[in-house]
Amino acid sequence: MREKIIESLKSKLNRRVWESWFGTFDVKEIKTDHVVFQVGNLFIRDWLEKKYGALISKTLKEVFERQMSFQIDYAPTQPQEESDENEPLVKKRPLVLTPLNPILTFDNFIVGPNNMFAYSTSLEIAKNPGKYNPFFLYGGVGLGKTHLVQAIGHYLFRNQPDLRVIYLTSERFLNELVDSIKKNQVQEFRERFRNKIDVLLLDDVQFLIGKSGIQTELFHTFNELYNAGKQVVVCSDRDPQQLEKFQDRLVSRFQMGVVAKIEKPDEETCFKIASKMVQLEGAHLQEDVLRLVATNFSDNLRRLRGALVKIIMYQQISNDIIDVQKAAELLSIAAVQAPKELPQQKLIITLCKFFGVTPEEIVGKSKKQIVLNARQVGMFVAKNHFGLSLRQIAELFNRSHPTVSHTLQKVEELLNSGNIIVKNQIDQLVKYLTDRVSNQSI
Repeated sequence: MREKIIESLKSKLNRRVWESWFGTFDVKEIKTDHVVFQVGNLFIRDWLEKKYGALISKTLKEVFERQMSFQIDYAPTQPQEESDENEPLVKKRPLVLTPLNPILTFDNFIVGPNNMFAYSTSLEIAKNPGKYNPFFLYGGVGLGKTHLVQAIGHYLFRNQPDLRVIYLTSERFLNELVDSIKKNQVQEFRERFRNKIDVLLLDDVQFLIGKSGIQTELFHTFNELYNAGKQVVVCSDRDPQQLEKFQDRLVSRFQMGVVAKIEKPDEETCFKIASKMVQLEGAHLQEDVLRLVATNFSDNLRRLRGALVKIIMYQQISNDIIDVQKAAELLSIAAVQAPKELPQQKLIITLCKFFGVTPEEIVGKSKKQIVLNARQVGMFVAKNHFGLSLRQIAELFNRSHPTVSHTLQKVEELLNSGNIIVKNQIDQLVKYLTDRVSNQSI
């Protein structure tokens, strides 16, 4: 039954999502009306419950043919505390003191004029911790600060696993201090943060505004780490000078090293960010839809992602390609005048109805013969009947330029060799597409 549950759940998710979020996910125990799962990362456990809880419930109901409750337990797969003295000096795996979001890496960060300096500094710090110390990163809400800070952690875990790296928000720093006071373990708290780590990544430091006691503790922790040559990275939603009710001595420490700001991204950078987000979701959206979202949600990348996810979910549920007009309607963007649709923008929808396949198969990785035929015919029609460029065709079909070029060449060879089947498919598709566009009934 365990295998059936896992396979059923896996079939509902794309490979990227499964590998990113379900790598340590497993069935721990099956009871009469309850299933206990376990996962090896505390952050991922919370994320799975929030984002995929409904899907897990649906899967269990399908497998058991009745309603089943579930819970996800946290069972670390790597040691969370200090290693034994007998442990080898060279570790095969990094000592994970705090979990990181697996998506927030340098590879997944889109670089633009607005964040070039912050990105370059973050990467240099990851390669040479302690070189630029401290590093104070600030910018508006949802512009990528946490992404860069966690990317530093990921890079160090992968390339310098012997370093002890800890990432946490200032709220958690405060809570752990309060907890240590209640348990009369303040010395253990100080030992952990001052002597047992090599890199401190502290997020949302503005949370400590007006909290003088914790600021004092942070000041002494900062001094201990800095004097020992340990890397300190601090993240905030405002410039150090704007941290009101912060101790002057602490603000001056923040400004001792490199201070970098992330600005609001320009439209083109935001479009690239939107494209990357859609790719990480294992989905495909039309370019004009991506640009619509990028233009209207560039002020906050979390809102940008929320808008994209909403469109992707609607597209999956409706099993139809969402055009720019429908996207504007879904997002309630009343002020936006969506550009008039061109016939070729409905090509994929027409292909699906003509060949009896799905949009996900057309733009995905399916290698079914009927899907391959639909793609090659669709690309040929896009090039020769609608005049799309190789770049536009590549974006429309979610393919690389060389793949599109090779496919077009292959169709040309089939036609030149007198392949009646392919010629009839192209002729019928053009007629079908033209008729449907004329009647506005695709």
